[in-house]
Amino acid sequence: MTTLERDLVGWLRDTTPQRVIGETVQLLREGVPEDDLWAAGALAACRYLNCQARNLLGFVSHAMIGCEDARQLAAGQPQRTRQLLLIQALYQVVCDRHDPCFAPFELLPFWPHHEKTVAENLQLFRSDVRFGEYMRVDHRFVGLAETLSREELIDLLLDVGLEGMVTDDHTLISPFLCLGMIDLVGWERGFDMLRWCVRYSASFPRDFGPYDRATALLKQYGLENGAPGESADSGTCTDEVLRLRAAFLAAEPARRPELVARALAEGTAPQSILAAASLAVCDMYLMTDPVPHDDYDAVSREVAPIHIGTTINCLRSVLAWMSPRTRALATIQAGSLLERGPSVLNEVFEFVPFVPSRPYPYAEDVEPLQGLEPDQLLATLQTALFARDHRKATAAVRAYADTGADAEALITLITDAACTDNGTLLHNYKHLHAMVDEFRACNHPDRWNFLIAAARWISWYAGKWTEAYDEAVRELGD
Repeated sequence: MTTLERDLVGWLRDTTPQRVIGETVQLLREGVPEDDLWAAGALAACRYLNCQARNLLGFVSHAMIGCEDARQLAAGQPQRTRQLLLIQALYQVVCDRHDPCFAPFELLPFWPHHEKTVAENLQLFRSDVRFGEYMRVDHRFVGLAETLSREELIDLLLDVGLEGMVTDDHTLISPFLCLGMIDLVGWERGFDMLRWCVRYSASFPRDFGPYDRATALLKQYGLENGAPGESADSGTCTDEVLRLRAAFLAAEPARRPELVARALAEGTAPQSILAAASLAVCDMYLMTDPVPHDDYDAVSREVAPIHIGTTINCLRSVLAWMSPRTRALATIQAGSLLERGPSVLNEVFEFVPFVPSRPYPYAEDVEPLQGLEPDQLLATLQTALFARDHRKATAAVRAYADTGADAEALITLITDAACTDNGTLLHNYKHLHAMVDEFRACNHPDRWNFLIAAARWISWYAGKWTEAYDEAVRELGD
């Protein structure tokens, strides 16, 4: 760690929510590189926050992984937008440092634990993850880091993430985002983030049924050495992708994992299957209705359904880090997510089955906007977002897409609206990052559904809590 990064991590440990925004702006004015501040935010969250889950909904600090969501979303944005994203991310780190659920805490160095053989250490590591022995898991993981190659260790970490992701997708989202941050901070400084990932996966009850079924399907369809369709296929939208998307949506939910396994065995590449799954889960998300703002724990109820799209985005992105077997297993687990559908919580905070309904946007909302110029539609969208009018917001994106206008102007507008977020544990950034990523990866006209989903989401939160945003705007000035 450089002296500058060490000083910045110490600053974030010691500052307060009341001071951090003004201090961050001052550091930016002094020319401190944005990358140093992103790195300090993630490292401070890793070292000084208790990131372990405390219930089945992943009640956990999002600050460490949220820094990477925000950093990726900031790429290519104007300086002011980048700085607002950065300020809000660091503000979340410091707020969590003062939250009695997460702090005070310090992640200490752990000594490596070894069994007589690496195979025995691996077996007991996986058992300890399932038993919830997160301390012993951490010791074993540090030991395995000494005996496995880096590629093998990452593959193991991601395989562990696949076990619990149908219960709580943070088990996969967290390692994906931490690996992205390691690209910035380096392996040595970022390794503790991976320790947090395995501790997280071992810290709460998970349903292992979907994972165990996926491993059985792997064997049944002869995929234990990987899928025969492995290639450089980018997952771009082909006729096969569209066929699979339709098949996923038409099938009984319980049949979807096996549909995936069969497609893999028949030679369809994992990238193509995940491209189809991404379109299908976006379709599903647009069939969910926003939660009333005054409902019990409305924030958690509203964030739950959007995670399915975020997780498929992570699955597609981490394939490159996985061994052939794990790639096939991950793809089948996408089928498990398709079986579950969006996580829906009722008014008393209980999981209820997802039931498809009429998707947004509604034709009668789009029709009055037809014929407007792109700039007029952007103005309509901005007004609708802050009015929390999800019907008009989703319709405005659809009408904008129909004009053939450039998507980047709309992405910038939605990102600016997401910067108002200071009460959703950075979920504004998390979901928008995933949807923008999926939009850019898809080459079919229906890719606009991803931005429609982003508008549906942002319209719930835009302007809900703006204290930190208002202060950041004042500090940044004109």
